[in-house]
Amino acid sequence: MQDWLSYAEKHGIKLLDNGPCQFCGAPVLNGVAECHQNVNHIAELLDYSDPANYTTRFLSVDALALQHCEVHGPWNNYIHFARLVLIFEKSVEWNYSLTPILSNAVNDYKRNRSAVRTPPPKGERGEITTADILTASSPEECRTTVKEWAYSVYEAFYGYREDIEPIVANFLLKR
Repeated sequence: MQDWLSYAEKHGIKLLDNGPCQFCGAPVLNGVAECHQNVNHIAELLDYSDPANYTTRFLSVDALALQHCEVHGPWNNYIHFARLVLIFEKSVEWNYSLTPILSNAVNDYKRNRSAVRTPPPKGERGEITTADILTASSPEECRTTVKEWAYSVYEAFYGYREDIEPIVANFLLKR
């Protein structure tokens, strides 16, 4: 999988390196790169090898990818939003073994389809951004803030819900 910087370069996306984030609108000084760097704060507070933190880690990945979807590709929106639906609506406790199952469900869905759903406008992809997660100073605060961040992104992307339903159903059937 290519990183977001390579994706942007390959697709002619000019990344701004100063001012607020051009995608999520976070009040940062160094643009989208700072948003990606802010997520490292979570790893400073949480032990990612602890299964109790798996869901938080995946929520942060999904929120970041959806808020900055131009640098991740259109089909990524489907997998990240589907995972948010599974976590928030279906109460799935996410772990690493579930990701390939979800990926296969998305691959089944996208056969003979093109990604057509347009993401919410830039700056309207959730009330909470990576700048807000920097306020967390304890593991519990971090888990709470990341969950709130991911939920705000889930709400912003709810327009994807109808498209995601077959993916969610396929995932639940296969797991």
